[in-house]
Amino acid sequence: MKKIYLVLTAIAAFTFTKSNAQFYSQGDVTVVLQPSGSHDSTTCSSQGQMMYMITINNSFVGDSVKVKDMFGGFIVYEEANTTGQNPWNVYAPVFNAFGYVSDDQVFGNVATFGGPINKVISGPDTIFNINNGYQIPVPNPCQYGSVSGNVYVDYNNDCSFNGSDVALTSVAVATTENLNSPSMSGISYYGYSNGSGNYTMNALQTWMTNYTVSIPSFYQFIFPSTSCSPVVYNYTTLPQANVDFSLQCTSLMDVQCGAGSQGVVRPNQPFTLSPYVNNTGCNMASGLLKLVLDPNVVYNSALSSNPASVVVGDTLIWSYYNLTSLSNGAYWNSFFAGVHLTPNTLVTSGSTVCFRVLTNVPTGDVDATNNDISFCLPVVNSYDPNLKEVSPKGTGIAGNIPATTDELTYTIHFQNTGTAPAITISVIDTLDTDISSASLKILGTSHLATPQWLAPGVVKFVFNNIYLPDSTSNEPLSHGFVRFSVKLNSGLPIGTVIQNRASIYFDSNPAIVTNRVTNTLSSGLGINELTSSNGMISVYPNPMSEDARFVIQSDNLSDTYSFELTDVLGKEVKSIKAINTKEFTISRSGLISGVYFYKVLSTNGIIGVGKLVIE
Repeated sequence: MKKIYLVLTAIAAFTFTKSNAQFYSQGDVTVVLQPSGSHDSTTCSSQGQMMYMITINNSFVGDSVKVKDMFGGFIVYEEANTTGQNPWNVYAPVFNAFGYVSDDQVFGNVATFGGPINKVISGPDTIFNINNGYQIPVPNPCQYGSVSGNVYVDYNNDCSFNGSDVALTSVAVATTENLNSPSMSGISYYGYSNGSGNYTMNALQTWMTNYTVSIPSFYQFIFPSTSCSPVVYNYTTLPQANVDFSLQCTSLMDVQCGAGSQGVVRPNQPFTLSPYVNNTGCNMASGLLKLVLDPNVVYNSALSSNPASVVVGDTLIWSYYNLTSLSNGAYWNSFFAGVHLTPNTLVTSGSTVCFRVLTNVPTGDVDATNNDISFCLPVVNSYDPNLKEVSPKGTGIAGNIPATTDELTYTIHFQNTGTAPAITISVIDTLDTDISSASLKILGTSHLATPQWLAPGVVKFVFNNIYLPDSTSNEPLSHGFVRFSVKLNSGLPIGTVIQNRASIYFDSNPAIVTNRVTNTLSSGLGINELTSSNGMISVYPNPMSEDARFVIQSDNLSDTYSFELTDVLGKEVKSIKAINTKEFTISRSGLISGVYFYKVLSTNGIIGVGKLVIE
C-alpha cells in the first residue's frame, strides 16, 4: 500500500528526548547515543534523529575523533581537540539517522527508526558496530481502519465472489479521504488486488470526514461494473469489509506493447532489450510482436534469452497466442522477449539509439495508440553518469507526444564517481502539477530503496546502506537507478508541457541535479500521411530538418487551392495561397523545432489535414 499526502504543514504536537540511551565504551572513549523525536498529531507522523555524546578521557591538544562507516572507508564526522579540554566532550550528529514514520507504522505506541551502523575512532581506541536503530514513544497515535474487498469477474451473476468467477490480479484500488486536520485537507492510499483478487488497505480514521473507494476508470471500458457494485463507494466510517468490485466481461480489450531496458546504452557495450505485449480484457489476443532495430546496433540471436522466430531486414518478429487477463490477472499475462544487442562503432556518447515496437490492433481494442511505440535510449559514458529519461520520449526538442497519452515512465540513473563507497543515496523528484501523484507506481530499482512523500508531489527514494562502490574501484557496480510510472491528469489540453528532473544526494554531499526531460501534448493525427473524403496528401520527409515536399493525390482538385500551417496552439505560422500544381514545397526557414498541423483547402472544401514534425 502506498500513501500520498495532499496538503502538509509542520505542527509539532510534542517533543521529547529518550532517557534510556545506549552506552558504548572502549579504552578512553565512551559513546552515549541520544535519540530524540517529535510527533505531530495533525499530520499523524513522527520524526526522529540521533546524536552521539562522545567523551574522551586523558585527552590533550591535537587529539581527534572520527565517526566512520562500519567498514571504516568513509568519514561521516571528524573533530579535533584544539583547547586541550580533558575529559573532552564531543557532540556529533548521526548522519542519515534522521527518520520519518507515519502512525500506521506505529506498534505498541512506539515508532521504530533505523540508522547506519558506524564506528568511532580516537587514537588507538575504536568502538565497532554502533547500532543506531532506535525507538521513540508515540503515546497517542492516530487511529486507522481497514478497507478490504475483492475485484473479480462475476460470471454467474450472483453478486458474490464464488463458483466460476475469476479473480483479477494487480488491479489498483484507491481510497481518497477528506480530512478536517489543521495540516491536511486530504490523503490518498492505494493498493493492489492479490492473486486471489483480494485487497486490504489501512485508512486514516482520525480527522476523517468521508472517503471514497474506486478502481481506475479505464477498467470500466473493458470490465464494466455489474449492478452488484457501484463504480465508486462512499463511506463515512471505518472499518469497511466486502467493498467488492463486481465486474463483467465485454468484447473490449487493450492490447499494448513496449520494451524494457536498462535505460541507457554505452558505446560498444552489449545490452539487453526486452520487447513485450500484454492484453487487458477477457477475449484472447494473438498476433505478431515486432521490434524494429536501430541501424547502429548488432543483434546476436545466440545470446538472446528469447530470440526472434523470424528476422526480416532490421525487424525481429515473434508470434504470441491467446493472451487474456483472466488467466493470470490484470496486465500480467504477457509475452516477453529478450534480445542481445551491441552498439557499433558509430554510436558515441551523447547520441541515441532508437527502436520501434509494434503489434497488431485486434477488434475491440480501446486504445490503438499503445500498439505502436517508438522510443530512444540515450548513449552515455562514465563522464555523464547521473541523468533522467522519460518514456515515451516524444519527438523534437519539445518531446511531443499524442494528446491521448495517459502515462509516462521516468528513469533516474546515478553513479558514484567519488573516491569511497556511497553509504546512503537519496533521490528526490518533484512531479509536474499536471501529473497525478496518487498514480505513482514503482517499476524497479537497482538496489533496495525506501520511498516516502516529502510533500504533495515530492517523492523521495532512499537507498540506505547501499555502499555503492566508487567508479575507480569497481566501475560496473558503481551504477544504480530507480524507475517509476505516473498518470497524467485527465482533460489536459493540447500544448500542455510536462517537465521533470531530479536531485541526487550522495551521503552528505550537495545535490546533483539531473537534466530536465520535457513532454508536450500534441494532436493525435498521423505523422506521415492522412487520408480524407476528398483525397490524400503525402509529405516527406516527415520529420523534416530542411524543406518538406507535399504531394496531392486527388482527381477532384479545383483550379487552385491553399495551404495553412499552424502550431500546437492554433497560431498560423505559414500559408501559401493559390497553388495550382499537385506538388509544392515549404521551407524550414523561420520554424522552430516542434509539432505543427497543416491543412489544404480547395473551393470544394478541405482536401486533407495532417501533422508535420520539424526537427
